[in-house]
Amino acid sequence: MPREISHILIRALYHPPKADNGKMLDYLISSLDAVSRQYPQVGIILLCDFNELPDSQLRSYPMRQLVTSPTRKLTLDKIYTNTANWFEKPVVLPGISRSDHDSVLMAPSACPQRPRRRMLQQCRRSSDPNGKTLLCYHLKHFDCRTSSLFS
Repeated sequence: MPREISHILIRALYHPPKADNGKMLDYLISSLDAVSRQYPQVGIILLCDFNELPDSQLRSYPMRQLVTSPTRKLTLDKIYTNTANWFEKPVVLPGISRSDHDSVLMAPSACPQRPRRRMLQQCRRSSDPNGKTLLCYHLKHFDCRTSSLFS
């Protein structure tokens, strides 16, 4: 896995035209919250037939909607992700078989932008027996009266 993320969640959803928008949004946000709490560095990809579901809560999650062309008179079929820089702009293709929706092809980016890594310097005390023995030896033989540390 790329180091920026620890897991990838891929979820396909269908929101029927007459379904309750509030219940669907509550379900989506609570599910995303639960997964994000358990895996803070999760990469999320939602593949959705949303019909007319408002998506402002998903976009503020923060998720980005990648499909910009209509898939059936309107842009009903959408792809939301928090890893948008990993993918090329999706291409809308003709529908498969008898579907009245067009297909969406999403391809990975050849050179995704990676976040800058921060250097973190850590100092740790040795916990191995040899290190502890050496520390005890130096403390036992340390003369604070002649040391330049306290002058």
